[in-house]
Amino acid sequence: MLRIRPTYEGSRVVDYRRLNELLQRNKRRRKLLITRKPPVELDKHNVHPIWVAKIPHPNAVSPSRLHAIEQMVWEQLQQGEADVILDAIEYLMIENGVEPTLRFVSKLRDMALLANSDFYVTISDGIDDRVRNILRRIVE
Repeated sequence: MLRIRPTYEGSRVVDYRRLNELLQRNKRRRKLLITRKPPVELDKHNVHPIWVAKIPHPNAVSPSRLHAIEQMVWEQLQQGEADVILDAIEYLMIENGVEPTLRFVSKLRDMALLANSDFYVTISDGIDDRVRNILRRIVE
């Protein structure tokens, strides 16, 4: 049976400018951040970054390897509850296409739900209304 904790906020689509607010919220809670920002730019106290980049680097994962990102998120969620924040959706859409990226978002949301974790997707104004509405239906 799925247990939802009383403070569960669920899943949300959030403006990308609120990323720092999400990262600062509840500092004792782990954050899994899928992002384009290099790990050196992040406060690593409670943030586990998954850096999405095409460069060959030990801390980077290629945007075309959605299955690898899924696996990394799942492994982290097995270690306990955490906020999962997808901050690279536009980049993933460019590299993989809209439909595969939306399927990926759906899988991440389901994994977060199973792990009793909150899930957020940050978006910019660059996403058109049709995709934004589909994304909200998937996430929320």
